[in-house]
Amino acid sequence: MLRFLLLRPIAVCTTLIVVLALSVLAWLNLPVSLMPPLDAPHITVAVKCPGRAPGEVEENFLSAIRETLMTLNGLLNVESVAHSETGTVMLVFKHGTPMDLAYIEVNEKIDRLGNVLPKGFDRPLVMRAVASDIPVLRIHVVPDQPEDLPVISELAFNVLKRRIEQIDGVGLVDLNGTIKKNISITLNEPKLKSLNISAAYLATKIQEANIELGSISVRDGNYRYFLKIAPALKGIADLEKLPIVLPNNGGYLHLGEVANIVWDVEPHQGLHLFQNKPGVVLAVHKQPDSRMPDLMPKLYSAVEQFKADYPQMQFSVTQDQSQLLTLSLQNMNSSLFWGGLFAFAVLFLFMGNWREPLVMGIVLPVSLVLAFSCLWLFGLSLNVISLSGLALGLGMLVDNSVVVIDSIMMKRRDGESVMQSCIDGTSEVMAPLLSSALTNLAVFVPLIFMSGITGDLFFDQALSVAAILLASMFCTFVLVPLMYLMLFKGRVTSLKEDSRSFLWMRRLYHRSFLIMWKYKKASMGAMLLLFPVAGLLYMYLPKQAFPEIARTETIVSVDWSEPIGLDENRNRIVELANFSGAEVSEVDAGFRQYTFGLEQYPVQQASLYLMFQSSAERNVANQKITNWFRQYPKAQFSLSNAPNPFEQVFTRQGPTLEARFRDVASKKQISIEKADSLQSLVMNTSSTAKRGKGFEKETVISIKPDLNKMALFQIKLETLMDELKRLFNDWPVTDLKSFHENTSIVFRTDRTNFFEKISQSSLLSEGGSRFPLYQFIEIVYKEDYRTITADQAGIYQSMEFEEVDVLLKNNEIKDIASKFNTVMDWSGEWFANEENRTALIWIMAVSLLLMYFILTAEFESFTQPFLVLISFPIGLAGGLGLLWLMGESINIMSGIGLVVVLGILDNDAILKIDRINRLRKTLPLEQAIERAGLDRLKPIVMNTLTNVLAITPIIFSSGLGADLQRPVAIATIGGLILATFAAVYFIPLMYWFTNSRSKDKILAP
Repeated sequence: MLRFLLLRPIAVCTTLIVVLALSVLAWLNLPVSLMPPLDAPHITVAVKCPGRAPGEVEENFLSAIRETLMTLNGLLNVESVAHSETGTVMLVFKHGTPMDLAYIEVNEKIDRLGNVLPKGFDRPLVMRAVASDIPVLRIHVVPDQPEDLPVISELAFNVLKRRIEQIDGVGLVDLNGTIKKNISITLNEPKLKSLNISAAYLATKIQEANIELGSISVRDGNYRYFLKIAPALKGIADLEKLPIVLPNNGGYLHLGEVANIVWDVEPHQGLHLFQNKPGVVLAVHKQPDSRMPDLMPKLYSAVEQFKADYPQMQFSVTQDQSQLLTLSLQNMNSSLFWGGLFAFAVLFLFMGNWREPLVMGIVLPVSLVLAFSCLWLFGLSLNVISLSGLALGLGMLVDNSVVVIDSIMMKRRDGESVMQSCIDGTSEVMAPLLSSALTNLAVFVPLIFMSGITGDLFFDQALSVAAILLASMFCTFVLVPLMYLMLFKGRVTSLKEDSRSFLWMRRLYHRSFLIMWKYKKASMGAMLLLFPVAGLLYMYLPKQAFPEIARTETIVSVDWSEPIGLDENRNRIVELANFSGAEVSEVDAGFRQYTFGLEQYPVQQASLYLMFQSSAERNVANQKITNWFRQYPKAQFSLSNAPNPFEQVFTRQGPTLEARFRDVASKKQISIEKADSLQSLVMNTSSTAKRGKGFEKETVISIKPDLNKMALFQIKLETLMDELKRLFNDWPVTDLKSFHENTSIVFRTDRTNFFEKISQSSLLSEGGSRFPLYQFIEIVYKEDYRTITADQAGIYQSMEFEEVDVLLKNNEIKDIASKFNTVMDWSGEWFANEENRTALIWIMAVSLLLMYFILTAEFESFTQPFLVLISFPIGLAGGLGLLWLMGESINIMSGIGLVVVLGILDNDAILKIDRINRLRKTLPLEQAIERAGLDRLKPIVMNTLTNVLAITPIIFSSGLGADLQRPVAIATIGGLILATFAAVYFIPLMYWFTNSRSKDKILAP
């Protein structure tokens, strides 16, 4: 087959040009994103319950939703959290559950709850959590005058949002900070009291006047018409003229005579600030298949157009998530450039002519372009994970191409013609190179079957490795010999093939090899010491999901743990933003309006995004912020890095361990008195123990009605409740509907003192008499729980731990729980991590078994595959050792570097053993080992030098992209250096020790 292709170079080149053209088209159409389109098995149901306490939210909403959703297919876990006025139910499904169908099924079951949930509340919102839901950037719109915010809100919703969503590649624009207009009615209380008219009576009259009358179908001869009945209320003028019949046949008056009716804005439970000014934020989400490098310029162009169209507003862009991807692509381009440049330099250094480097210069970009077509066929996108797979394949491509060129040169040295040497040289190394590729796939393919996001990520990486390996094999076995034939055809066999520098290196290696060979046992012992070193380094090095990156941004999340309002929350957070000295500040306080917001926030919580000019300035500000919070001892705050999609996928969300306590008898929360004692005893068992959400408390005002007195004075409980709602909250009456807009009509309440309102208010009895409100109620300040947490088993309250040693005190904690008539069970991320760790051990065992069988088939031996597998710890020791010296950790990026090392180490070991086996057919054992070392020295050293020199500049670079790629470079360099020593020294030693009984025997071919 190879001879057939080599005899038709024009046909092969023409076909290759066509395939390359198609590959370029595939590359131009590849989706580009930071992360693969992961389908996380999570669904969240959010409910809004204005005016409801956490207990009411749990009892009336969340408990019914949990019970209904427990029968979902593939459901693994259910969690719920009830706050004041909001609540969420989090559903976790088994990995592999079709989330599209699960999302539909959840919505269907929520629709069936219409008769169970209380009337008059919005339908619960069902949301899916996928990586593509993370916004690619945030656009802030701030008016010059704060009073223009309602106009800005309307513009953002009706114009800006739609214009951005029309951009090709944009999926959705999410809003927060919008304010909606309403019609506010302020009642004349003294006049209403004198007329014996209640607010409830006025509300009923307004609702009756706003009934939708619809239309009537009428006939007029042969014609048919629809008779449209116009609504009685269209605006403020109609409301002011609305007739109100006085009780006891006292005639009527107009609503405007007893109330002030004006345009106002709806009271809001949340706000958005940019640079401490109120505004609106538009969070832009891209479509999963869109190319981020193409989309981002369009978005920035749209923002510039907005600035020109609306000069009275300020437009700003923050949290551009394309930076990581852009910098990763830049690093890849830089690595390709420097890799090609250094490969050329090393080839010129080792080769005696310019033609071999030219072959490499052509093969490397061609294989990369061909790999893009494979990615397109596999349905993948260009992202950090797939790019890491391409990096592994490119490293192997350099190695394989050098091996083929070197094998062809050896055949020419033996006197064969150029054509025959291309055929025989390529055929000789084809089997070991294929075995090397298969062993690499054997590492990745089983990892696809890991559960959770890890398996999804490895799926993308495994397919990208397969793509580059397919392209690499084609270029190695077809393009390299073809290019060699075309460049060297007609050349004399005495062409200089080795440079002086390589000949000097060859002699130096031979001398060192003979010295090592003289002291075989001592040399073997020194090599074997690296095995425990690798294990110790793995245990000692810190482990984290993501490498440390020089940050200029901080997220401050705070819960004031006090019953403050939104205005006070804003004042405090603005003071903090000014105190921090940040260049850019962005605040989301209280309730968030985002459609994709998976958590509902009460008004006493806030999130502050701060951007500084440098990481040093950020570190100083973080310490200042920590000190600033000392004036608010009750506040619970955290400082974290600004999130990006990559970290959000890998960062652990829940506590390491969580002890859940339940009052089985009452099926309610543990009483406050019991809870304080229980928490104190549990905290004595571990220094890392802290309260979970279910134990957090707040001060509330409890109003207890005197039902006996109310019955005596003929006052309904409903009358009392309506009066209390009107006193302390804006009372929604009805909505005026006009086309696609709804305008709320509300009774506005003033903001006077609580007790002053109670003392000045009165209740209207059924007999028409009025009595002071305070005579029928008892007011008490007390502590109550802020949130109610629950799962499949019902309500629980938890203590969180960061150390797993607390599991050793399991019986002690259970005894504490039993003293308070509660039961305790464990939960937390540790159990999921242990399950993944166990699965990973089994999967790696399967991978090693697959590699063993592949190598057994290649070497036709049951012992020689162990020589390849046993060399892996040496490469790991080199990579982990350099990570330790450079102060790095074991993370996802350094793990990619270690995988690259194992792939190259595996390749070199297979080629070395294969060469020894071939030479043993004509030479004794020691001579075959010595000759194989000299024959394979050039490709092994060249491959190491090209890879190390290509990525070395990353270590000394600065910036976010370099910080992200530095662990990959460090692990790869350290591993490759020791892997080279293993290939040229350790493998020959191991081969000799395992075959020493037949050292003088020549194997029959």
